[in-house]
Amino acid sequence: MSKKPEQENREWVPRKLTPYEQYLQQKRRRRTGRIIFWVIVIEAVCLILGAIVLFMPKEDPEIEELITKKVSFDYETESDRVVTFGLAVPKPNIDVQLLTINDWSRPGIAVSDIKKIVVHYLGNPETTAQENRDYFESLKNLQDTCMSANYVVGMDGEIIQCVPDGEVAWASNRANYYSISIENCHHDESGKFTDATYWSDVHLVAYLSERYDIDRDDIIRHYDVTGKDCPKWYVDHPDDWEQFKDDVMTYREECRTKQREMVDQLLHGDPTDETEKDVLREYLDSFKEETVAEMETSDQDLWEDLKKRAEAYGDH
Repeated sequence: MSKKPEQENREWVPRKLTPYEQYLQQKRRRRTGRIIFWVIVIEAVCLILGAIVLFMPKEDPEIEELITKKVSFDYETESDRVVTFGLAVPKPNIDVQLLTINDWSRPGIAVSDIKKIVVHYLGNPETTAQENRDYFESLKNLQDTCMSANYVVGMDGEIIQCVPDGEVAWASNRANYYSISIENCHHDESGKFTDATYWSDVHLVAYLSERYDIDRDDIIRHYDVTGKDCPKWYVDHPDDWEQFKDDVMTYREECRTKQREMVDQLLHGDPTDETEKDVLREYLDSFKEETVAEMETSDQDLWEDLKKRAEAYGDH
């Protein structure tokens, strides 16, 4: 009689590893652990570096420019500082005959800002500065045209002020609201100025341009505003116009040089020298009434010292 196969219902028992197999298994586990450790370390380092890059301050081009910029200092002498307090160009002799406020010649409108000086010619040969000023005044009664100027320069070099600098004069079209206008008398239709008119004009423009900080390029002709042939001589002879502006700027520089020399003599001359009184009086007289002294607090004592010295000599 054959035997039945035995029932395979016994529990499975793992085979016992040999010592070598145990060694291999431990080796694999250690290698896997090392791999996991370094992966974690690398990820942590990447996160830290990313955070540093993200939160570190960005380079500012302006800051970099300041860091690399070479620092320089401008040194000034005492006379340099005093010269900046007042105008160098003396005020020319001006006969102030302001027009009556009216719509036709002096509207009484304040200019927004003085940015230009506009040079004109009257186009009416052989008339004087006084005649033209009186004509502007008469327009309040005639009421047939609008015309005027801040200043009129005569053929003998006389200067009459008709409208204050800070008010509109009817002379330069759209430039009326940001300029000072100067009309000039002349002998004939060519519009050429006499020597006396020319140099009075140079001195007046130099004074006004320095007082209102107007550059050479902002000294213009009526022609430059509207294309009108005014002042006719300078429209027909543009080289003479450039020479006029050169003469203005040269005179300004000459005045500044002279002013600096006087200040040097005042500050460093012999206090017992009798000529000091004349130098001080000449210097202070050059300021005239309208000169505004812009004073720095640090140099206030220096300026006050000059004023005291002027008062001391005023009665001598």
